[in-house]
Order: sequence, then C-alpha cells, then structure tokens
Amino acid sequence: MANTDTALLVFARARRAGQVKTRLIPRYGDDAALAIYQALLQRTLAVAGEHPGPVQLWLDQVDPPLQQQARDAGWQVCLQQGRDLGERMAHALSEGLKVAGKAVLIGSDCPVMDGHYLRLATEALEDHPVVFGASEDGGYVLIGSHCVSLWSEARLKGVRFGGRHALADSQACFAQGDVAVLPALWDVDEPDDVVRAARSGYLLALYAQ
Repeated sequence: MANTDTALLVFARARRAGQVKTRLIPRYGDDAALAIYQALLQRTLAVAGEHPGPVQLWLDQVDPPLQQQARDAGWQVCLQQGRDLGERMAHALSEGLKVAGKAVLIGSDCPVMDGHYLRLATEALEDHPVVFGASEDGGYVLIGSHCVSLWSEARLKGVRFGGRHALADSQACFAQGDVAVLPALWDVDEPDDVVRAARSGYLLALYAQ
C-alpha cells in the first residue's frame, strides 16, 4: 500500500555541538557526538526522501542549512511547539493531519528505520487510530495516527520520556483497542548503541570499539 495519503513528520534537533546526543558526550566529546547525530540524521532524511507523501521537518530551533536542505527536497519546515516532548508531538501530529489523512512521526536516531516499517505503520492505521513503533529500550521510534481529535495538548501528559517506561505510559493514554504496536527496532542513545550501529555499518568503523 502506498503512503501517498500519509504525512511523514521528522523530529530533529538543530545541529549544535554540546546540544545533541548529550548521553554520548562523556565518552565521545561534543564534536564526535555531533558527528554521530549528523550521520544518523542524514540517514533518516534519506529515508524521508523516498516517502511518496508529504514530508514535514520539525526542528527544535532554527538551523538554516538544514532548513534549506528540507525546502530543496520540497518539504515543509516547522518549529516544534510545546512545553515538553509530549506536547510537541501532539501538536505536530495535529498539524500533520491537516495535510493528509494519516500522520506518522519519527525521530532522527533510529538507523534501521526504513520505508517498509513506515508502510507497516500506515497499514496499522487502517484498523487503529494510533500506532506506535516500539524500541528495544522500552521507548518508541514512531508514533502515528489518523484521528486529529485525539491530539489535544495534554494527550501525552505524564509520560516518562527518555526511559523504559515511555511506550507503556504512552499506550496508557489511549483506549486499549485503539492502539497498534509494531515490532521493536533499536535506536542510538547510549555509547553501546553507537558501537552496535558502527558494527552494523550505519556509522564509521572507528566507533565500533
């Protein structure tokens, strides 16, 4: 099934040393953490470039070269709005659903995200108003919906993001039958994830040690 009626929303941070991949900084330093983030982000943007429907790049703050890259690809560029991650995602999903019948939001640090997984999310939204793409650490790498009325500002209030409770907490914000959960992928948050990504060919081999 084509994803032409699915808006793909990519959440990303502006590329500033010391402000991205902060859990990696103690081991790798500011500049290397930024380089790792940049590699993961560009991989995500390449996946987004294959998406047949509308694409929106949602940034936490301005990054003019990245914004130009997105505009050159024909994408809409937006700034995240909200007091926490839950509010920012709810706002983005509600905006994405203004331009397409479904909206799927992904981050920029899952090197194994691909078009097939995005299609699985779109297919799940045929039968459920909400879909999550689980991550191995208890969080999630994707959230999608086809129901704009679900996305009030407070929909994900109280979710413990950034840890092993994020997916379970987020699922609890919806009726049980409304949620589909896709098979778990993995993302890059900790130094061990960097090693895994390098050994899998997603990052430079120098990070494989």
